[in-house]
Amino acid sequence: MLNIKLRVRNLVRKYDTSNPYQLAKLLNIDVYEFKLPPDVRGFLIRPLRRKMIFLNDNLTETEKLVVLCHELGHARLHSGYGYSFSANVYVPYYRHSRREAEANEFAAHLLSYSRDINADILQQVLNQKRPEPLMVHRMLNEIINTL
Repeated sequence: MLNIKLRVRNLVRKYDTSNPYQLAKLLNIDVYEFKLPPDVRGFLIRPLRRKMIFLNDNLTETEKLVVLCHELGHARLHSGYGYSFSANVYVPYYRHSRREAEANEFAAHLLSYSRDINADILQQVLNQKRPEPLMVHRMLNEIINTL
């Protein structure tokens, strides 16, 4: 079982930043904003052992931040896979799978280091040892809607 909270804390300590754009650069992950279909918020690919994250250029800055944190979770936790972060009008950011739940949890822990995020929103989720995936999904949506 992955200790995602510890992995995020170690990552932030190692690189002395919690800024996802800076972390991506330090991890040699290229980040691009690109015109993507409306139902795709972002994705991670690994061509020729190089990691690239594409973000939908129609997203707000807060949405891009959340999606980037989510995709960084895939990059750090799930080697050998490529992922997309789809938009669903009814339940955005939520896909019922172990890897998606882990990437969402990674995003939540990484976002908890940001001064711009309301700590009360994160507290109930982050206090749990293994947060309920749907609760993490709802919290990520609340962050987007409150910033």
